[in-house]
Amino acid sequence: MKTNKNYQQRLDDLIIIMKKSGFLNDDKVESAIRKMLRHEFVPTSLKKKAYEDTPLSIMKNQTISQPSVVSRMTEWLDIREGQKILEIGSGSGWQTAILSYLVGHGKVYSIERHSELAEFAKKNLDKLGINNVKVILGDGSLGFPEESPFNRIIITAACKKVPESLLEQLSTDGLLIAPVGEFPQSLVLLKKTSHGIMEIKNQPGYVFVPLLGKFDKEK
Repeated sequence: MKTNKNYQQRLDDLIIIMKKSGFLNDDKVESAIRKMLRHEFVPTSLKKKAYEDTPLSIMKNQTISQPSVVSRMTEWLDIREGQKILEIGSGSGWQTAILSYLVGHGKVYSIERHSELAEFAKKNLDKLGINNVKVILGDGSLGFPEESPFNRIIITAACKKVPESLLEQLSTDGLLIAPVGEFPQSLVLLKKTSHGIMEIKNQPGYVFVPLLGKFDKEK
């Protein structure tokens, strides 16, 4: 019980820090972060650092993203109840869990290229009883065309440009968010309209691990 209270205090402190820094402005996203506790998604050795506003290294040279960045990407996506979401890069499953909470009776499809990470994410999601997520082992740069179109697509790794295959799998009026560019990247929010792809937001100064896959090799 003391441990739970300790995590709760750290979470409260983290949320205060994020808000003072200009992040976490949406009550629904705050509720998701409070519900999907970050310490449940990090390796045991890093649980003490779970509520620091910093990325944490996990297996296969991947990271669990910085909480403030997760909150920003999630808020920009403007997720609605019942939507179908595609996530590229499951990681530990924390961002996935936040998406699953916000989409309610909708569905989240999350693609992870590393089998160990895919299993880690599945285990983390299963232990919390999350049942509206499907974690797929595969090449995220190619998307998941059999379940397209998606209302929202989130890419949690840096790409030089957004893969065309993912834009094709986005529904009309759908939103896609991705870190785009070399180093550092810009966080870019795109909207698919009947007239084409429109850039809604573009904010520089982010650093993500690179998106790897067939698309990257071809380009």
